[in-house]
Amino acid sequence: MTTKKHTLTLLQHHHELTNAIACDRELPRQIKTLLVGISTFFNLSNQCAFPSRAQISKRTGYCTNHITTLIKQAVEMGVLVSTPQYVLVPGESAPRQISNKYEFVLESFGLFFSKAKALLNRNLRQKSTNQATNEREAKKRVDYIDTILNDDSDSLNTITTFKKTTDSAPPT
Repeated sequence: MTTKKHTLTLLQHHHELTNAIACDRELPRQIKTLLVGISTFFNLSNQCAFPSRAQISKRTGYCTNHITTLIKQAVEMGVLVSTPQYVLVPGESAPRQISNKYEFVLESFGLFFSKAKALLNRNLRQKSTNQATNEREAKKRVDYIDTILNDDSDSLNTITTFKKTTDSAPPT
């Protein structure tokens, strides 16, 4: 896949997202630090993160009020989507906000995600790992059999040979 800027790369691990954000030269430093902090909470299978402002504050070193301002700026820049998450508390008339759901606009960092491709790549890696393990185990078995055969051939060479008797009398 391609965009105007560059070719899109399949996102296979959240560290790739963190690296892509850190390498982006167009982002202001504070926004970049915020996005790197949020990306450490990124769940690849859900394509989102749910850290609290306090958790983001601990990762970035910014105060929680400044985090709110930076999130607003990142949303305005179009690199982050922030959706409030609510839960209905029994006994209260209005739902209570529990967290924000943060989704990255992956295309702005040169990335894309396809669950089918990610599963296929994971299965191929697992298959190649299993195949390599099977080959190592088979080699161990072959080496073991070779050592046994070599030991047997050495013992066969040391066996004394018996003389044939020349008379026709049966041995007693």
